Amino acid sequence: MEGVLVGTVVYMPPEIMLGHQAEPRSDLYSLGVMLYELVTGRPPFAGDQFVAIISQHINSPPVAPSWHNPEVPQALENLILRLLAKTPEERPGSAAEVAKELAAIGSSTPTVTERAVHQDAKSLSRLAGGVFIGREQETKELRVALNDTISGTGHLFMLVGEPGSGKTRMTEQLATYARLCNTQVLAGSCYEGEGAPAFWPWLQIVRSFAHERESATLLSVMGPGAADIAQVVPEIKERFPDLTTPPSLEPEQARFRLFDSVTTFLKNASRRQPLVIILDDLHWADKPSLLLLQFLARELKEARILVIGTYRDIDLGRQHPLSRTLGELSRQGLSARIVLRGLTEPDVARFIEMTTGIKPAEHLVRTVYQQTEGNPFFLTEIVRLLVVEGQLEHPHSRTSTSTRIPEGVREVIGRRLDQLSDKCNRLLTIASVIGREFSLDALEPLSDTSGDQVLELLDEALAARVIIEVPGVIGHYRFVHALIRETLYDEISIARRVRLHRRIGEVLEKLYSNNLEPHLTELAYHFFQASPAGNSDKAVGYAIKAAERATSLLAYEEAADHYEHAISVLELQEPPDDQQRGKLFLALGDAQKKAGNVSRARESFLQAADLARKVRSPEHLARAALGLGTSLSAAIGNTCNVAGSSFRGQLLLARAPRTDQSAIS
Repeated sequence: MEGVLVGTVVYMPPEIMLGHQAEPRSDLYSLGVMLYELVTGRPPFAGDQFVAIISQHINSPPVAPSWHNPEVPQALENLILRLLAKTPEERPGSAAEVAKELAAIGSSTPTVTERAVHQDAKSLSRLAGGVFIGREQETKELRVALNDTISGTGHLFMLVGEPGSGKTRMTEQLATYARLCNTQVLAGSCYEGEGAPAFWPWLQIVRSFAHERESATLLSVMGPGAADIAQVVPEIKERFPDLTTPPSLEPEQARFRLFDSVTTFLKNASRRQPLVIILDDLHWADKPSLLLLQFLARELKEARILVIGTYRDIDLGRQHPLSRTLGELSRQGLSARIVLRGLTEPDVARFIEMTTGIKPAEHLVRTVYQQTEGNPFFLTEIVRLLVVEGQLEHPHSRTSTSTRIPEGVREVIGRRLDQLSDKCNRLLTIASVIGREFSLDALEPLSDTSGDQVLELLDEALAARVIIEVPGVIGHYRFVHALIRETLYDEISIARRVRLHRRIGEVLEKLYSNNLEPHLTELAYHFFQASPAGNSDKAVGYAIKAAERATSLLAYEEAADHYEHAISVLELQEPPDDQQRGKLFLALGDAQKKAGNVSRARESFLQAADLARKVRSPEHLARAALGLGTSLSAAIGNTCNVAGSSFRGQLLLARAPRTDQSAIS
């Protein structure tokens, strides 16, 4: 298949590749490719694999022809770029219109717009976009897994690598191949901050599937579990308000029922069409999302579902939730692992040649390879920098590179950001505190410029491809790579960072005032980060509300995290509110117990008991005793009867000073 298609996909329009109906303007796209090749000597998109070429046609904007040939007239360049628009509606209306424009260009006096390569930010940002080099063995392994999945045997693969190793690009290539094989691709990304709702990657996946389905079809696929799914996906509840509320169950049973409902839904969907599920950045996943992944993994063997998870291996310690999940999946033989290492030196040479059209000198390749160790993100940024600084204009006339190649990824990102205006950098710095993804509505009130100026600055960042627009959501943006956002965020002083989090929390509070519920986690995160400078009431209040919402969504681990944040804020107060702290330790113990973390729950209930005695609260003391008894029962099992109140009372009496024991009776 690959050998047959390589000769044709170079000229094929995106809509045909996506399986849509051809129309007259589809031919105009192919004409645009041929015109591009005529004036530059190369097609707009190239690659060693046909899927890489297809992926660029679908996803990547072309570099302007004048980047490769500065003598291309501006009018001709504009026409070619319109012909290469991704959707037919954006192209010229007819072949006659194109012929008329070409005739006008041919009869006019040729003029060449002065363009300095280093000033063409938009073309520079598009350089290397979508280029995929190497990874032959990894690609083969994933395609075999996809073919197995289509035949009825599902798989779970983990793509592992350092930041910038090409995990996302690898999944993009697989997604393109999967769509060519009539397989639906559903993707969910984990959020690097603590502001995302519970089950965030799975919410994105369910929403994406639901968005493309008629209501009757969606209900049929979800089956009896629709009401359970609606508990955690608000859009399902809004779309089907008549769904009955699931029966009240014990925490463990309720979560099992939810996981089973989601898994059954995905398996039902895969019977109609095979599924590829991509879970990006699992090192940032919440514990409930990882537990759902473990549950689904056990059901993949006879399902037409291929799950691909990506994560950074350098961010994992032994106590990281993902480490435990990976260990459990490995122990049960439920997942396979693909490690993405750096590209080889020949791959680096091929990458430079394919992205710039220039065959690089051996010494330059060697230097770039040694400095980047083949890291694709670092390599891309280095190549752009070398182009800007003229290192690739006459590569064979140099015996060494005069430009100092940056020491690391952060430095090269910094040098890329230095090419933007000061105002643009200041705006992006604020955006980095909001998160990897941010909205214009949230950003504009935080900036010191007018709305039109904010849009102009965002356009500057878009042109430099530091950020991208979120597809399908007007006014929402996303940093192209997490490393760019992290670089900006890490450069902010702690004092300014705290202040920005407070301002962001206040803006979001106002922005979401009509419907705070879905945004409680985000608000709790920002006010918690702002708590060192005050605002402790809001930090505690939103943490409690977010914890209560997480509990209602069966995300007990997340609820425990919120309660711990609230407690840590209260402990900074002078004097500390022991009554409130006691309540929070009781709530924390309940959340930990529901999450199955019995030893931590016992510690929390004992803390609550100590505080109850301190403030002389029999009610809190009794609740602590009840919590201790049930947590011990869960730990010990049924071999001992610890349900009696006398046993729990004896536990607390043993801890209480003799002068306080009267408060327990």
